[in-house]
Amino acid sequence: MEQEQKIPQRVTIEPVKFEWVIPKEGAPELYGNFYHVSWTLFDVRFQIGQLIPKSPDPGSGFFVDQRGSFTMAWPEAKALRDSLVDVVARYEKANGELKPINLPGNTPIDSTP
Repeated sequence: MEQEQKIPQRVTIEPVKFEWVIPKEGAPELYGNFYHVSWTLFDVRFQIGQLIPKSPDPGSGFFVDQRGSFTMAWPEAKALRDSLVDVVARYEKANGELKPINLPGNTPIDSTP
C-alpha cells in the first residue's frame, strides 16, 4: 500500500504592530555629521556630533560638538545596518553614487576643546 505524502502547510506569521508614541514634550531632533562607535559584548554605542571649524580661518582646524549618543543591542545594530544599506542603495539608484567628501586644507581633526 502506497503511503500518502503529506505536503507541509505554510505557516503565516502576522507582523507585530507597534504604536509609535511621542512624548508630550516632544522627541529630540539631532543632527550629526560626525560619529564615533564603541562596543561591548552586549551592545554597540554611537556618539553623534557636529564637526565645527575652530575659527573662520581655514587653517584653524575643527572640533566635534557632541549632540547625543545612543546604545543598542547587537541584533538591532545588525537590523540598522541592513536598513542603511537598503536606503543608501535606493538613494544612489535615484541620485548617483555617493562619494566621500574632502575638507579643504586636509586639516586633521582635533577633538580637544
